[in-house]
Amino acid sequence: MEARIDPTALLAGAPRRRCAAAPLVAVVASGTSASSAFGDTLLRAKRTARRMRARRASSSSVAATLHVPPPEVERELAEAALACQTLAAQGKELRFDRSADGRVSVELIDVSGCALDVIGPTALFALLANSR
Repeated sequence: MEARIDPTALLAGAPRRRCAAAPLVAVVASGTSASSAFGDTLLRAKRTARRMRARRASSSSVAATLHVPPPEVERELAEAALACQTLAAQGKELRFDRSADGRVSVELIDVSGCALDVIGPTALFALLANSR
C-alpha cells in the first residue's frame, strides 16, 4: 500500500482538497460485498435526524404562533394602554401592590407619587370604563 502525503496541505493559503466519500460496503468473509451493519445503522441515524429536524421545524412554526396573543387580548391591551394614557394626561397613575396575604391592592396616585385613593377591583374597572 502506498501513502501519498502532501506536506503543504496544512499550510495557510494551500488549496483545500476534498476527499471522495467511500461507499459504505463491507467485504464479507466469503469475498462478496454486502451492506455493513455500520452502514445500515448510519443510514437509520441519518433518517432519524432528518425526521427530527422536520419535526422541530413544524413544531417551531406552531410555537411561533403561540407567542402572539389572541385578537381579543390585543384589543383589551390597547384599551388598557389608552386608559393609562388618559390617566397620565390627568396627572394620575395606578400602582398595584400585593400584601403578605396575597391580596392585590390598587392605589390611585399623582405624578409626584402621593396616594390619592386606595381603590378596589370594582372601582378600578369603573375608573377604566370612565377613562375611555
